[in-house]
Amino acid sequence: MTKSLAQETIMIHGTERIYRYYVPSTVTTDTPAPLMISFHGAGSDAAYHSRLTGFTETAEEEGFIVLFPEAVEAKPGRSLTRQWNEGRKGSMASEAGIEDILFTEKILKQWQKHYTVDTNRIYATGFSNGASFSLRAAIELPGTFAGVGAVAGPLPEPLQQQETNGLPPLVFIMGREDPVVPFAAEDAKGEVDYDITGLLGSRATAEWWTYQSASSWERKEERLAPLSLHDSTRVERDLYETDTGQIAAALYIIKGGGHTWPGGLKVQHPDFGRVSQQLDAGRTIWQMLQSMSGASR
Repeated sequence: MTKSLAQETIMIHGTERIYRYYVPSTVTTDTPAPLMISFHGAGSDAAYHSRLTGFTETAEEEGFIVLFPEAVEAKPGRSLTRQWNEGRKGSMASEAGIEDILFTEKILKQWQKHYTVDTNRIYATGFSNGASFSLRAAIELPGTFAGVGAVAGPLPEPLQQQETNGLPPLVFIMGREDPVVPFAAEDAKGEVDYDITGLLGSRATAEWWTYQSASSWERKEERLAPLSLHDSTRVERDLYETDTGQIAAALYIIKGGGHTWPGGLKVQHPDFGRVSQQLDAGRTIWQMLQSMSGASR
């Protein structure tokens, strides 16, 4: 059962912004706690995203606070324009100049006043447009996040030009048969007319991310054992190991998977393809980021 969420507001240049949150029963104001901020997909909202990801249940089990910010409508009255300014050229939120980086920064500062947050264990995650925005947030708020978990939202092309002094570990998950966002650049040149363009492919995202932290690295590929023989999707994992032995990025490829959250709600958008149950994306992101960032409970 999905845990109930509380709601809070914050003002950004005269505009009231909303976010929802869940604090597990084991966390008190005196206990340093990890914190995750998770961004919904375009046209979605914080409440649905919490159900989709299952992060509230994982937060209760693992003892971390989880925040679900809500985007604003780039064109008021049109819910499908509720999206994050992920930095993609031509996106409605970018054209409208919505200051989502400032929104994110203010939420995190507010929470560090409310609770004793373990500032070495703050994580950014998201789905689709929210995934791409989580990547932007990690780049433009350096030193803030200990790791990033992104599902079905690769890096916006303009962000390749930004200089970094290294980036936190990345867990990236994407369906190979995604009908909304091209899995790879060559897919965008084929017969499928994708809704979203202007993003790198999944492997290009993982490679660019790794290059920000290492001059040389090795990609290690493996196939994960299926959890169910009744589910035709399969999972492959690429680990990007640096010359110092650190895993800078982990790419999970869902063969047969669509523009969906693996292991989430079994019924998602009917036009977005198959939902794989061979991987629990939420728990995988949490567990991998703990391992990759060297954190422990």
